[in-house]
Amino acid sequence: MSSPITAKKKGRVDEALIAVHQRLSHGRRIELLAQRIAGMIRERHPAGDVRCLDVGCGDMRLAERVTELAPGTVWSCIDIHELPAGQAGDPRWKKYRRFDGTHIPFPGGSFDVVLFCDVLHHAQENAPLLLDEAGRAGRAVIIKDHFEYSLFSRMMLWGMDFLGNWGYGVALPRRYFTRERFSRLAEQAGLRIERVDAGIDLYSHLPVLRSLLRPSWQFTAVLTRK
Repeated sequence: MSSPITAKKKGRVDEALIAVHQRLSHGRRIELLAQRIAGMIRERHPAGDVRCLDVGCGDMRLAERVTELAPGTVWSCIDIHELPAGQAGDPRWKKYRRFDGTHIPFPGGSFDVVLFCDVLHHAQENAPLLLDEAGRAGRAVIIKDHFEYSLFSRMMLWGMDFLGNWGYGVALPRRYFTRERFSRLAEQAGLRIERVDAGIDLYSHLPVLRSLLRPSWQFTAVLTRK
């Protein structure tokens, strides 16, 4: 998700990209993904009282919206960025913690759900260790990410990543997951794929992009320890 607390000094191009992304996509994206993720959590934990961790949380708006849709969830949030001094006293950020991008700084079994939302394709070299850590820290891992099917889908996804992340200084991937690579990643991490659901229509509200960006490029998955 978007990372407004990055230390990158933003120029005019960065600010323009951020403004366009915020206006066109960010709020609606959060709402649709929060609905999907809240539903997945409620399906696994209908009684509520669910301990959740958002890895690569960005601005934390996703976790906060899921909390509203699934009130029984209690969230911790981690990302690689230092919290700016001006936000240190804000009660909203008490659930935030910086980590090194690889090792999840919580004991084993601390969470019922560990979430990666559009994070793993940015950290593919560390993804096996990150997922192994998630399987240690949580009972289930929920992943939202992208599938590429061709050079066209890869380039279109890269373009949307550029729009959403370049202004914040987030590294852009050279490629995205295929179903085969995703299966191998889960195997490397010692996790079992319980389900994969491809098809989230994030761009139907945009007249031109909705004809170019396919819902099948967006997927969610649930993984558990073998």
